[in-house]
Amino acid sequence: MTHDSDIDAALASLDGRRGSMVPFAGTWWRAPYPHTQLADGHACTVLADDDGLQTLVVADDGEVLIVTDDGTELVNTTVERFAACACAYTEARTQARHIDEDDEETLEAHGEQTLATFRGIDPAAVAGENQFWSVAAEELGYGLTI
Repeated sequence: MTHDSDIDAALASLDGRRGSMVPFAGTWWRAPYPHTQLADGHACTVLADDDGLQTLVVADDGEVLIVTDDGTELVNTTVERFAACACAYTEARTQARHIDEDDEETLEAHGEQTLATFRGIDPAAVAGENQFWSVAAEELGYGLTI
């Protein structure tokens, strides 16, 4: 089980802004974090919960996952990489605000660059086009999350 103090240390760069730095709606928890179990019986620590629709957790092996009724999806391989992606996403959103919303080519290139940044931080986090950070980068490329 990942300890609350380890999670807090890894997320220190997000403190006070977790909900605005990560494209995940819901209630963000602070230590002491709630704990739950995955369908496979493994313990996990809850970072955020979207009214039971989806839950952002740290699994006992340290991976950050989204849990839904349909199963689990990898977000990041470690909490530290999750925090790094959140910081990169926040920076990318800030940069996107300076792009003309009608400049589709520049927006798309910015989304692709954001995806490349995520890939540099945690390749497994963007291995699939429907993964959490892949979708976040794509939405930036469409100008949806500016």
